[in-house]
Amino acid sequence: MNRNDEYQSLLVELETVPDGLQDLVQRASARKTALQKRRRLILTPVLSMAACFTAFVLLVNLSIPFASACGRVPWLRELAKAVAFSPSLSAAVENEYVQPIGETKTQDGITVTVEYVIVDRKQVNIFYTTRLPDNHELYVDYDYGLADGHGSLEFSGSTQVTSGELQQIKLQFVEGDVPSVMDLCFQFYDHDQAARLNAAELNASAFETPEHREPDYLTEIPFHLEFDPYYTAQGEIIPVDTAFTLDGQRFILTEVELYPTHLRVNLKAGEGNTADLTGLDLYLENEHGERFERPGGLIASGAPESKEGATFWLDSTFFSHGQHLTLYITHATWKDKDAPRVRLNLFEGTAENLPQGVKLLKAERPYSGSWEVTFLKFTKEVGDSGNLMGCHGFWDEAGNHYDVLQNASNYGYLDPETGEWVEEDGVISESFPLRGFYGTVVYLEPTSNRATNFDTPVAIPIK
Repeated sequence: MNRNDEYQSLLVELETVPDGLQDLVQRASARKTALQKRRRLILTPVLSMAACFTAFVLLVNLSIPFASACGRVPWLRELAKAVAFSPSLSAAVENEYVQPIGETKTQDGITVTVEYVIVDRKQVNIFYTTRLPDNHELYVDYDYGLADGHGSLEFSGSTQVTSGELQQIKLQFVEGDVPSVMDLCFQFYDHDQAARLNAAELNASAFETPEHREPDYLTEIPFHLEFDPYYTAQGEIIPVDTAFTLDGQRFILTEVELYPTHLRVNLKAGEGNTADLTGLDLYLENEHGERFERPGGLIASGAPESKEGATFWLDSTFFSHGQHLTLYITHATWKDKDAPRVRLNLFEGTAENLPQGVKLLKAERPYSGSWEVTFLKFTKEVGDSGNLMGCHGFWDEAGNHYDVLQNASNYGYLDPETGEWVEEDGVISESFPLRGFYGTVVYLEPTSNRATNFDTPVAIPIK
């Protein structure tokens, strides 16, 4: 049964709307009609079913009977699941902002279907399904090809393949724009290959850099994707140019970039600041009280002190009906320009000049001759910044620099006194080995050394 048949079967099965949902369906239909009057899109026959998507997502989220019925059509159930954790993508689907692809390829018993994409000027979200041979557990790498001049980007996608479920790949373009075409290759390998690679990395010497090796792929399935220029052109630059102050430091909010899949806030530091801004907690709110917070994945890039400034990512307001928008800042982390380095005496287990909200938990030698250090970070004070202590490596007393090659963060830690695993709300442990170092005193340069919580959020009008 193809996807069109699945839709027709579901529509027949759901011809009688469950009790209490008639009004909801009527409201969804009325909203669809209003949207169609407001804009006309050139749609393929498959996309004509996007009107059904809106009702399906609403009903799956709000109705147990409807969710049960959709459970018999796995692709629809996975569609609702895939967008449920992203307010921006959920709004895109509800507003028919979807480009269907529907291209299927089979090779060596593995079938991949690129179902549809949600794309704009700065982001690509690819949703695909895979059918695997019985009793096979496979993993996948993604090899993508883009034309030159598209700048840096962040790529994310699950490596474990779940047969029959809708899975997502995301590309966020930090600098350049989304191209009109993209080559994407799915590279499959099995559990044994993955286990051998993991074992090789775990067994690497404490003084060696773990070597990244790609497996011998079982098969590779390429796709050539073309994006509708209507979608890749979507986006709006809102000039702001508003100066503001945070904890005595001056900044300018230069502009806001608004796209269907996300929103970007761009700011620069003023002259004469005594501290560098290293992180912000912020959100947007319109006059209706709708709040738009930071999404998963990439949340910031650049530095306010740089020529380009810094960019912070938030959920999109593109499909909201608010006319006014305000940015609120609730928390900031800083690196004072005159902050001294942290000094660790590994043998004595002592630390000097630690950042606010950080303490040394232990310094030990799990490997012969090599130290490993573990810190606790209290996020209510320092924020949830990653790689706080080891980002810039470390130095010995002679001034020699060493790289930190691995860094692990956990929402818990192993108590050195009891040997028990402890999890505390708002506490993150961060540990890393001091590879190649044999002495007892090292110096670290944390990314931040203090934080500011704004009990009354700093408010900046956007429009």
